[in-house]
Order: sequence, then C-alpha cells, then structure tokens
Amino acid sequence: METISLPTPLTWIQPLEFAHKLGICERFFGKAIAHHGICWVDTGAGIPWKLDLRNPTHRWIVYGKYEGTAFLNWAKEFLPNNAIVVDSGANIGQMLIYLAGWIPEGKILAFEPGTEAAKWIEECLAINSSLPVEIIRAGLGASPTQLRLNYVSSGFRHGAQSQISETEGEVIQIVRLADELAARSLENVDLWKLDVEGYEIPALQGAESLLKQQRIKAIYAELHAENGQHIRDFFADFAYKCYLFDNKGNLYTPEELPYHTNGLFLPN
Repeated sequence: METISLPTPLTWIQPLEFAHKLGICERFFGKAIAHHGICWVDTGAGIPWKLDLRNPTHRWIVYGKYEGTAFLNWAKEFLPNNAIVVDSGANIGQMLIYLAGWIPEGKILAFEPGTEAAKWIEECLAINSSLPVEIIRAGLGASPTQLRLNYVSSGFRHGAQSQISETEGEVIQIVRLADELAARSLENVDLWKLDVEGYEIPALQGAESLLKQQRIKAIYAELHAENGQHIRDFFADFAYKCYLFDNKGNLYTPEELPYHTNGLFLPN
C-alpha cells in the first residue's frame, strides 16, 4: 500500500489549526487532489486511510479535524490511554482515526450498520492493524431487531446521510448498547459519540441502565432542530447536563440550542 503524493504546502498545513482551515484548503488544494479519485492518502490525523478524493467530505479528512476541532481537542485531553470509546455511526472512520490514536491501551467499539461503510473501515483497519478498533456491523437501538438503512442523499454528502427505516433500504441488525458492553465484560464507557441521523432516542433507550448509573462519562451527540431539545430533556432525566463549544473552544451551557449543533453531555 502506497499513499499518493500530496502538494508540499498541504503537508505543511495539515498539522496546523486555524480559522476556516477546511474552506481555505479546499480552495487551494481541492482540484489538485480530486483527480486521484479512490486512493490511499495520509490524512490530517497522520494515519494513512483509503479515501475517494472526488468527494469533498473525504478531502476534508485530508485537511484536518472536520468532525469538530474543539471537541477533538477536548477529547484528547479527557481520554485516558485505556479509554473505552463507543463510535456509533462510525461511517468510514473520520473520527476514529483521531480517537484511536489517543487510546493505545483502550478500545473503540465502532458501530456501523451500512455494508459499504463497514467494509471500507475494515479495509483501512487491515492496513492500520495496531489501531484498537472493533467494527460491529449493527446499529444501536432500544431493543434487538432488524430494520432497514435508507440512503437518503447522494454519496457525495457526509456519510451519504443514511437513516434508519422500517420499510426502505438495506436490512440491518439493531442491538442494545448495554447488551454489547455486557457481552464484552465492559462496565463503563469513557466517551460515546452518538451520530445516528435521527435515531438517537432509541439508541439512548438501549443504554438507559448505563445512563442511570452514570457509567458513561461523556456523550457527544448530534442535535437537530427536530430532536435536539428532546435529546437534551432525555439526558436531563439521568442528570446529564448539555454543553456546547464556543468559537474559542470553551464549553458553555446554552439557554437555547442552535438549529444544528453537537452537544457534549456530562454528568452533573
């Protein structure tokens, strides 16, 4: 496996963090690397990964921390070397390439029900075999069942924006987080990244026993206008408080949620 040669200025920029980095990099380097198509490339995380550089969201993985610089910087300080991390909605691994590098004695349980995305991660992990990641080809829900995964947008959107459906799409397995942890004799989770495109509440219901005992130390969840306050209220019932990151990377408690954001939930 050989990685492509990136423009030299881009390799200088990759380790740096600055405002509007992704947009600036896309403007100056997007066309220059897009023609490589599907290839192996050194990512902004310093890990070689297979990407489709015709896809702008894949190019962002080359540039740097597009899943949230403030959160990833916080996670790097928060996670112990032996942390247990749950990445639900792992997609092609754009977040786990950072998290896995910070927990060499820990483990990531990466839940990805979509066949294509799961195969993509598995191929990348075969090359990066030292990363402490277990791929679980299932989605998280309130009870074990079979549902469908419906791809509701083109593949050139983030994660192809797949959503759980009862009637349309690929048949997938749904499992409970509490059951999966018990099967592996894991009692606690240090961080749960919850990004399941609208299926957050059922996923949380499958972890109620863990939340009740606050055995999950932090949850980073995607929040939309349609369900954000519902998710916030759900966490409040288990004495978890919602925080957002400001533009300087500091945590604050919002009075109201933005239309679309990611919330960090911590025990009170």
